[in-house]
Amino acid sequence: MKRLNTILDKLIKHSYFTLLIYSILFTGISYISINTTSQIYDYSFHLARIIGLAQSIQNNDWLPNLNFLFLNGAGYAVPMFYGNWMFYIPALVFLATKVGTLAFTSFVFLLTLATSFTSYYAASKITGSKNRALVFAIVAPTLTTYFGFGMTAVVPLIPLLIYAIYKVLYLDDLNPILLSVVVALLVQTHIISTLVLAIASLILVILNIKRLNFKKIVSFFSSIFIAVLLSLGFIFQYIEQSQSQVFFVNWKLRDFPFPTAALMTSENIIQIVKNYYFPLSLIILLITFIYFKKINTFSKQLVLLSTILLVSSSEILPWENFLKYSFLAVFQYSTRLIYFLPFFIFMAICFSAPKKFSIIVVFLQLFVYLFTNPFAFLPNSSNYAKKYGLIDSNINVMRSQNSKAVNAFTNPTLTTYDTSGDEYLNLDINHENARNGVINQFVYNENLVQLNNIKQGYNNLEFDVEMSSSNEQKIVLPRIWYKGYSAYYSNGIKGTQPKIEYNNLSFEEKKQYVEARKPDITKKALFDGRAVIKVSGSGHVRVTYQKTTLQVIGFLLELLSFIIVGAYVVVNSFRLKVNK
Repeated sequence: MKRLNTILDKLIKHSYFTLLIYSILFTGISYISINTTSQIYDYSFHLARIIGLAQSIQNNDWLPNLNFLFLNGAGYAVPMFYGNWMFYIPALVFLATKVGTLAFTSFVFLLTLATSFTSYYAASKITGSKNRALVFAIVAPTLTTYFGFGMTAVVPLIPLLIYAIYKVLYLDDLNPILLSVVVALLVQTHIISTLVLAIASLILVILNIKRLNFKKIVSFFSSIFIAVLLSLGFIFQYIEQSQSQVFFVNWKLRDFPFPTAALMTSENIIQIVKNYYFPLSLIILLITFIYFKKINTFSKQLVLLSTILLVSSSEILPWENFLKYSFLAVFQYSTRLIYFLPFFIFMAICFSAPKKFSIIVVFLQLFVYLFTNPFAFLPNSSNYAKKYGLIDSNINVMRSQNSKAVNAFTNPTLTTYDTSGDEYLNLDINHENARNGVINQFVYNENLVQLNNIKQGYNNLEFDVEMSSSNEQKIVLPRIWYKGYSAYYSNGIKGTQPKIEYNNLSFEEKKQYVEARKPDITKKALFDGRAVIKVSGSGHVRVTYQKTTLQVIGFLLELLSFIIVGAYVVVNSFRLKVNK
């Protein structure tokens, strides 16, 4: 027993090293489940983001605007609307190994390591106990394990977010930097998750309204202001692109990939509990009320926060009659509100519940994770065969993913990835054309125009034009148009810059748009929102995407903001050490 205590003391003393080893073991035993549990979600989409970034890096484009692994090489602006900052190391892993599942697993390893580290840091600061902090840090990576689901990417930031709020409310530490950096990273990771966590944070602050004063309110608003400065590149880019055309995501009640009738449908609380992603957490939440008097004030507030979010996701709120028409329609389903519930529940327990209860609950969660993930998703199992008809074994799913990753990386015009919900394609996109290769085809009058020597490479489209007419001719390019596309003409040809071509909506079309609650517009994009040029004469054409002036200014200001904040942190830390 004495020897065991000595070992435990060493593990606690070297907590971060312990968590590093733990993260390696966690990732190793979960390799198959990491790459197969989320095949019913967006695993392939996020893997394509990693492989696409690897392709960009290989072409010396370290801050890409487009991902050419989508749409048969036509280019999808996913990097402009979803941050890539957490994918650089996984992208380098793919470049070194050409194994897609290994690249994705490296992403999950970093996610696990970061989650355990931030959980330990936040818990130790809040509780003052290294023991409780280590227990929470060990259980934290097992709480939200659909790694191919976009919301999971923000999990390492949740402990820091909670601590950043806690230190203002409870410790009177008004320094806004930590919260501002966390918010900036959230925005540049996953916007829907940011909105969910903003709602949760607001509820948490309201629960502490008696602790608020003018200085604390100023601190919170200062954090938001600094977060905006730290996100200027992303924000400028997002706004500029959103103003340049109407995207499919702007249609709140869009009918793809789910029919409009299925959006924001509300269920009663019993149905939500029954269908919840992580049922053990709800059981533990219920049990926690038995120990409610034995936990501290902040843990009680986390339990209340979890309960409020759970109830709010049900039909008690007017999701179908009112909220589905608001900005919350971006959720698509109300249960996004409760995806992070396990984190709040286990925080409450690990922070102040009786130690025996905390340890029992944590061991139960670890046991459930092992038997529902790595021990359930075995190589020859087909876990989704009955429910979803996915009959391939897990090992074959992984082999298929690896083969597709290499083929798409090598020649994206032939092998491509699905864009999931088509959110950042034009409102008038034909979803079938986005999947059958039509988008990657030229359209022109073949009787008057000939295209020769067509070359498609990374962010590069070149071709020769021969015209038998002296009149200006239109060429629809195999590229989805985004602001920043430029055309260069040589060898005698002249032409316009790429843009979307529109037709005015007919009276009947306007009526249909109103009935479907589409954005209030008067024109309809043609050719699925592809880039169109008009040329005169014969010669050579090259089309490429270049950062706009506003994008360059935004990223320079963002970089400058990070440098200033970093310098402030270093100087402030040095000053505190000197004063000690």
